[in-house]
Amino acid sequence: AATLSCDTNGDGIAETTVALVNVTPVSCNLIRATIPVSASFGTTSTSGFPAACCGGAGTITVTTTFTSGDNNAFGPFTRTFTCALALGTRAPVVLSVTPSSGSCSVLQDLLISGACFIINGVPSVTSVFAIDRADPARRIDAAPFTVLSPFLIDAFFNFTSANAGRTFLIFVQGPGGISRNLLALPAGSPTPCTTGNEQGIQVTFTCSTSTGGGCPSDVAAPGCPCPVGVAPGTNGCTPLDIAVVNGCDLKRDSTTGAFSLDVVGRNIKRGAIVTIGSVTPKKIKFREADSGFPGAFIRITLKKGICGALPGNIVVTNPSPGPGVPAVPSQAFRCNDFCPTN
Repeated sequence: AATLSCDTNGDGIAETTVALVNVTPVSCNLIRATIPVSASFGTTSTSGFPAACCGGAGTITVTTTFTSGDNNAFGPFTRTFTCALALGTRAPVVLSVTPSSGSCSVLQDLLISGACFIINGVPSVTSVFAIDRADPARRIDAAPFTVLSPFLIDAFFNFTSANAGRTFLIFVQGPGGISRNLLALPAGSPTPCTTGNEQGIQVTFTCSTSTGGGCPSDVAAPGCPCPVGVAPGTNGCTPLDIAVVNGCDLKRDSTTGAFSLDVVGRNIKRGAIVTIGSVTPKKIKFREADSGFPGAFIRITLKKGICGALPGNIVVTNPSPGPGVPAVPSQAFRCNDFCPTN
């Protein structure tokens, strides 16, 4: 058996440990093993490294089990060997952009979710930009942009009305390279292999064909539909209040042994309904105010009833922001933590 551990911050505690597959002894001096596809990006995952592994120190651990036999006078035993290796620095991971379309005649404020935007407490993003899907020479840089957390970036794009109807691929660049968002596979790519990001999805923003500013935020305009992220309300168009979930962290009380799960994201409102798969945790505590969204939080703690639901998809549904406006659930985030039994 063999595992690969990833200790990004170098504190001696692995953020992730991957069980390698197809472990095959080639000779007495050589073992071949395969890094499997990580489930941290969901059912469409195409990466072997979980989102929490942003590079740094790695450790290969090989455990060999010897059975008893005529040539083994000691009886069955195991031998474990470790080998350190440098994993380098991972390029930023981009999973989604909110909203995904809008009028480009006005400045667009986009929330980009992903991973590895902050490594060891230091922002690991040097630029955020958009590339026209039909014309790779057409590039729009975000200005300004702010790294809000290891999982979230707030970026402002001035696409201008000249780009009405165009679709742009969204990229984030850091010291480790540029985020993955493939239109076509490089020559020699193995099969099967998909385009897009680590989830096999192309992350894009589409400029609407209209050059106008869209529907006003408080008064409905004749013949003007509500834009993406905005729903018809009783007095016109009202922004939908959608939470963003981009991380989880399972903890255990050293005294009582009780488990709790921290869920991190953006714009999580008090009174939100939280589910892990089909389970609703019995206790929710709202922590750490979100400076970008008044009255919202970036972290909540779940207790009681969580162990039976993990691993599972976390969904946060904020309360309705007003009469006639639906309560819209967040995009599901796959949490692969689980409660140990001992």
